[in-house]
Amino acid sequence: MRVVLDTNVLISTFAFPGGAPESVYRLALTGRIELALSPALLAEFARVLQDKVNWEVDAVEQAVAHLARVASIVRPAEAAHEIVADPDDDRVLEAALACSADVIVSGDQHLLALRRWRGIRIMKPAEFLRQSGNER
Repeated sequence: MRVVLDTNVLISTFAFPGGAPESVYRLALTGRIELALSPALLAEFARVLQDKVNWEVDAVEQAVAHLARVASIVRPAEAAHEIVADPDDDRVLEAALACSADVIVSGDQHLLALRRWRGIRIMKPAEFLRQSGNER
């Protein structure tokens, strides 16, 4: 199953471990799901870790490098324009479309309100774990 994790899920995984977002990420680490990300999502992840979570630059670079090793990096060919209110959320949709994702896992209410976009399901981490049979 190919999955795109929204930046908020990645931030929760790295900065606040122990919850459902980390459990979803561990599925990628163990090869039970295929994680896909784009350069734009990696850049947003780095920016949020540094500017909002106040991580040191070296720690941010290590986290980004780790993600780049775990995930398939896709380069979206099609732009999503104003599908949701936040343009950063459109980057998530673009990555999901580029890799033919089955699911987007997000905590973002704008994305979650869509529930499905172009056949791609959008769900919270805990819901994904329940539906995939991987509850903690």
